[in-house]
Amino acid sequence: MRIAMVAIGSRGDVQPLLALGSGLQAAGHEVAIAAGKNFQALVEDAGLGYHALQTDIEALMNSQTGQDWVEEGTNSLKEAQHMRRVVDEMGEVLGQDILNATREADCVIGGLTSAGHTQAVCEKFNKQHLIALFSPLNPTSRYAATMVPSVPKVNTFLNRFSGYGAQYFMHWVTKNAVNAFRSKLGLGSFHYGNYARLYNRQTTVLYAISPLVMPRPAEWGSRIHVTGYWFYDAATDWQPSPALSAFLAAGETPVYIGFGSMPSKDPQGTAHMMIDALQMTGQRGIIQSGWAGLQADDLPDDIFLLDSAPHDWLFPRMKAVIHHGGAGTTSSALRAGVPSNIIAHMADQPYWGQRVHDLGVSGPFVYRHKLTTARLAKVIQNITQDMAMKDRAQLLGQKIRHEHGVANAVAIINAEIAR
Repeated sequence: MRIAMVAIGSRGDVQPLLALGSGLQAAGHEVAIAAGKNFQALVEDAGLGYHALQTDIEALMNSQTGQDWVEEGTNSLKEAQHMRRVVDEMGEVLGQDILNATREADCVIGGLTSAGHTQAVCEKFNKQHLIALFSPLNPTSRYAATMVPSVPKVNTFLNRFSGYGAQYFMHWVTKNAVNAFRSKLGLGSFHYGNYARLYNRQTTVLYAISPLVMPRPAEWGSRIHVTGYWFYDAATDWQPSPALSAFLAAGETPVYIGFGSMPSKDPQGTAHMMIDALQMTGQRGIIQSGWAGLQADDLPDDIFLLDSAPHDWLFPRMKAVIHHGGAGTTSSALRAGVPSNIIAHMADQPYWGQRVHDLGVSGPFVYRHKLTTARLAKVIQNITQDMAMKDRAQLLGQKIRHEHGVANAVAIINAEIAR
């Protein structure tokens, strides 16, 4: 069967689909991924078909719109407004790209931002539709959903309400673009009730999350699955640069600090804050430049500025990992089995910051706009000195490494196709 998957976002949104796509292809399916042009080589190197999405998410995140979104990402109302503006800017081009990418497919797998578009394509052309998610969006009394303010852990009513609130949040963010696309296809408008049914009853939803990290609530319907993470590992022939190898061999195990796809209005200031915090704690460090382009010209010998390296290779070699809390980076840190700490900028990052802290493998998360050199130094000191946290992280990482998320997802998709 021909299967098309749509990945809108950063590498953390693309890489799990590479793992799933490889598993589906090994099971005999023909798989293609629609993603931004900066991920074309990554998709094709995985041996999968590629379709271009014209929207450059990296450029968009580094634009004024993207920077404003990140700066105000902890205010749910303002975040919704910025996120809606981003989706609206993708506009008609995104819809046409998704239409082109899914034209020949028999089955389409959408995601958080694309599900409204992929559902419309499948409704119009009678294709099978599934949704892949990396953070919780379905209502449950067991825990709160992402994309909404935190609620008390014991308040089951508010937990469930947050799930419906998160779904309304995403419906409101995407409805203009989705309904314009549906109108182009000759379909009626998609309202909140349609959106809730799409996720809660109508469509098979696959959560690429470990059940150890996000246990599946019994109240969820039979079409909602928690499969385990979908890890796509670096090529076996990947080698670090001589400079990186020399740095790792030159002293104590370093601490990693990086904010991934998050932009910064002051990349040099952010880099110097990281450098100062590492020096205050006496730790060697690796700072990843990321999409923000963090930079510093006066690096001390015990700090290394890294352009990029596969997380599955790098993180197990770190003493601890401090990151932005994207779902993909969070999963990589958990699997590595090292203590971590999240500096949450926006979206689902506060959720993951709280979740890994609740699991006892991370310190309390810190909002990016509250981060100072002194606070970052305290984070570093905490996660490098807490031996009980280190033991818990090692144990959880070992268990996650023995899960089979891709195989579970492939089996579910095959069963869905056979229905």
